[in-house]
Amino acid sequence: MFRIRQITEAALPLDRRELEEVQRMLRERFPGLSQDEIDSLPRRLVDPLAHRLRLLLLVADDLRGNLKGFALLSHAPDLNFWLLDFVAADKGAAGGGIGGALYDRVREIAREAGGIGLFFECLPDDPEACSDPAHAKGNAARLRFYERFGARPIVGTGYET
Repeated sequence: MFRIRQITEAALPLDRRELEEVQRMLRERFPGLSQDEIDSLPRRLVDPLAHRLRLLLLVADDLRGNLKGFALLSHAPDLNFWLLDFVAADKGAAGGGIGGALYDRVREIAREAGGIGLFFECLPDDPEACSDPAHAKGNAARLRFYERFGARPIVGTGYET
């Protein structure tokens, strides 16, 4: 059993601890992310004007406050779109529905806000289009995850190159 809740700042001890766990997961699961970007997360939560995007952090935890996963999304209020920056389940919780529940909640937030769309980056699953063909398998798994929810890639943009 788990719950999904939003962390808006790290004022409470539970929020502070879970925010640190999110930062740990970002380091482990997204090695291309800079340490500066990870370190700036608490500041970005309380100062949306710093990046012209409002940042929302959703965490999935058990009732004891043990982090099971998170989703980080950005909202551009001037253009009224949402960007899913990251969604991840803890390695021990992968395959348990945490990622899907988080993604469902992200979609609900974007829909309720009336945004023009929810976008996310997902690298291609074609080994020839990957800078490292070994990553194609993981990219394919991510695309399958999103496609189960009806999301489809926008192809032919040249973004993947």
